Amino acid sequence: MNGETNEILLRIERLDRAMLRAMLSEKLNKIRGDKVLRRIYDLTGRSDVKTIARRVGVSTGKVSGIWQTWEDAGLVAKDGKSYRRLLD
Repeated sequence: MNGETNEILLRIERLDRAMLRAMLSEKLNKIRGDKVLRRIYDLTGRSDVKTIARRVGVSTGKVSGIWQTWEDAGLVAKDGKSYRRLLD
């Protein structure tokens, strides 16, 4: 690929992220407003389900259920046995 193509692709990626943020801003604000949800979200993609559950003080089932809800909402994506955030 040439430099111009790379610039176009980077621009598309930035616009895509901006649109995704706009669409999910209400859901992200809800997460940021809840201490437990925020901690789980912050650790998603950085730790496994057992570690997150232990650090946050909830069950692994609770974390998994939250991840599934977030996946349905477009906030996270399945990554092997865990999940990763789509937005930082």
